[in-house]
Formats: sequence, C-alpha cells, structure tokens
Amino acid sequence: MMTNRAGELSGGMTMEKLTIYIGLTIGGIIGGYLPVVLFHVSAFSWVSLICGFVGCFVGLWLGWKLTLWIEE
Repeated sequence: MMTNRAGELSGGMTMEKLTIYIGLTIGGIIGGYLPVVLFHVSAFSWVSLICGFVGCFVGLWLGWKLTLWIEE
C-alpha cells in the first residue's frame, strides 16, 4: 500500500483508521461466531448478536492499541 506525505493510504484512508476497521471486522466476526461453535446456538440468536457486539468493541480496542504500538 502506498502512502503519501500526510500518512494517508492511496485511497485517502489513514493507517490508523484501517487498523481500527480491521480490528472491528475481525472482532465482530469472531464474537458473533464464537457462540455458534461453543454453545451450538443459531447464528441469528440474541446470544450471537450480543457476543458480536462485544467482539466489535474488543476488536476496536485491540485495533487502537495496535495503532499506538505501530506508531512508537
């Protein structure tokens, strides 16, 4: 991925945003699918929805921490 002087990627998105979006996406997918594997509930159940929501917040936090770690 090419960056310019402002630290933006070629599509106009900064590396910080990209890292946080990747964390949100992966966290939401893992959080939503984990109850399906562990408890054999439906992927469209309330448990899966709530765990996906929590997974998004965990992914957001991990993406933010990874961004801070990369900048150092």
